[in-house]
Amino acid sequence: MTDSATPTPPGGPVGPVPRGGKAATTGGVTEEKMPVWLFRTIIGAIAAVVLVVGYLIASVTVPLVWANSIKGQVGGSLGNSIPLGMFYGFTFTFVPILILWQARRSTLHRWARISLAAVGVLLSIPNLMTLGVLYGTTQTSTDARSIWANSANWFGTWSQVFMVIGVVCAVAVIVLGRMWLRRGRKIREIKAAEKLVRDNERAREKAQREAGSAAEKAAKEAARAERRHGSKPTDTPQD
Repeated sequence: MTDSATPTPPGGPVGPVPRGGKAATTGGVTEEKMPVWLFRTIIGAIAAVVLVVGYLIASVTVPLVWANSIKGQVGGSLGNSIPLGMFYGFTFTFVPILILWQARRSTLHRWARISLAAVGVLLSIPNLMTLGVLYGTTQTSTDARSIWANSANWFGTWSQVFMVIGVVCAVAVIVLGRMWLRRGRKIREIKAAEKLVRDNERAREKAQREAGSAAEKAAKEAARAERRHGSKPTDTPQD
């Protein structure tokens, strides 16, 4: 005769780990789970180290790469540095601001807003690199400025001027756009109110016409009934 009871494992009964538990038992061995705060701290520390290392590498390499890139685009003619600086300064300031402004719209999906913000930041990188060359304190930035002084002397100046113009134009577009939308909304509200007034007047006139028609019809019926009543012969008493 066999015992129907289920044998107990050597390490004791294994049951489900309750939510929020910090330990799990497997074969009698207790495994400690990493706390959430510790996991987030480790991830944050790794991200900070990556950012610092990336910044150090970029501060050494990016200014020279960007300065040589602008030098190649100028093509040896200093006059080309003016329109090139105007283009970079305006385009990569005006467009990112408008894109970042759209990213603040709460009606968009969260990932759409994140994507717009990322695109806006990426488009502003050329101007950020220009400012890094012009105002950087590292030796690499100094070398990059010397490259521009010899091959693209006016690029930095005109780029900064049109960065400011790009900001002003973007703000003006945003303000005028909001005013235009507000004006359109008010016009639609006024038209809706006027339409409501017209509909009410039509309904009132229709009700008055129907009431007049009903009164006229009632008067005709009363007159017809009166004529019928008046045309009946009267009975005369006989002696």
